[in-house]
Amino acid sequence: MNLVGSGMYDLDLLLGGGFIRDAPVLLLTETGAMGELLPLQILNNRIRDGDLGFIFDMDFPPVRIREWSKYFQWNLEGFEGEGKLFIVDGFTNLYGSLPTEEKYVVENPRDIVHLDSYIYNMTSLLQGSKDMCSGVLFLSNIFLAKGQQLDKIINLIYKTRMTLSQYGLLIFVFNKRMMDEKTLSKLEHAFDYVIDLKVVEQDNIFQKYLRVAKSPLINYLNDIVPYEVAPSGINLRTEIMREFESVKQILKMRHTGALDLLGIQMTIIPAETFELMSKILVDKKSYEVGSNLLHQLGRDLAYSISKNIQKKFKIANLEEAILLNAHIYTLMGLGELIVQDYNKEKGTLLLRINNSPICTPLKNVGKKTGALIEGAIEGVAEAYTLSNCKCEETKCVAQGDEYCEYLVTSKINKKT
Repeated sequence: MNLVGSGMYDLDLLLGGGFIRDAPVLLLTETGAMGELLPLQILNNRIRDGDLGFIFDMDFPPVRIREWSKYFQWNLEGFEGEGKLFIVDGFTNLYGSLPTEEKYVVENPRDIVHLDSYIYNMTSLLQGSKDMCSGVLFLSNIFLAKGQQLDKIINLIYKTRMTLSQYGLLIFVFNKRMMDEKTLSKLEHAFDYVIDLKVVEQDNIFQKYLRVAKSPLINYLNDIVPYEVAPSGINLRTEIMREFESVKQILKMRHTGALDLLGIQMTIIPAETFELMSKILVDKKSYEVGSNLLHQLGRDLAYSISKNIQKKFKIANLEEAILLNAHIYTLMGLGELIVQDYNKEKGTLLLRINNSPICTPLKNVGKKTGALIEGAIEGVAEAYTLSNCKCEETKCVAQGDEYCEYLVTSKINKKT
């Protein structure tokens, strides 16, 4: 599989890795989306990487492409001067025979037969560069062809796709407003890639969105991603998607919306939830009662989860359990858990937690606030030792200590 990049990391992420060289791309845009910029930005990157580039333009004066190139500091005009890019002007004569300084001009762009012939003859400019070309075709105005049946226009698009795809990456650009739903559906079915750009207005604010609606690569992301027009061109805002993909490398998604960590369904919630829960319980009850409730909640929950993990991984001794659970605790975002000391004979375990999401936001309140963690550690210890355990938070950043520390005491000799 000959896979080429768009030159845009975020777009390649959504595509599933990039473009298959000979798989044609359908890019759908609409007024206000400024979607015309995206294929030009990709083309600039592809030429920079060694491709021969071309633009077949029926939608606006070619001078506008050169203006965009200068504004966004692309090098399309420079590539054109070096013979690495050529532009076919199919726009100027849409409204009558007008004077033009362009080298390549379609004389009668409203005539389907003439367009077909011109595109076929254009292949002579691509000879010797097979599989090393990248082209952008702005074809929305093809639907202005007078006296032509719609099926002839569709057939020309199909034929153009077949004729030119052998030379490399092709991006066909259409304004969705220029066609009906039936035509749009036919085109989406005919192309390997479909990229959809749209503009949404809410509270007098216009937000632009991009979606990769279709890709032959199995790991593409069919998600709506906001974008903006930056000084360098189209800038996709995929921070959430990047984080999501990173988490998916650790967690499994058994079903849509259900995350799995070591066989246990998990949820991802803001760390502020724990802080808020602690404050509510303490305020509504009292410090002592609230802490006891949090301790019991952490203990019962951790005990249940630990028994499932113990059964799944057939953990045979406490040493193995301590190391495994230290990793799990950190993996869940509950702070960096470090085993400071483990005395098997005395049945004691000293743990340190850095960056606790529960205690750190409550720095300097003057009291220990790690009751939930305290109970969780106690529940884990009891699950693996089958004995009565006690966990006490001996240091806490909420009362001014440098880090949180927990001491576990247990009759560990019952199971080792």
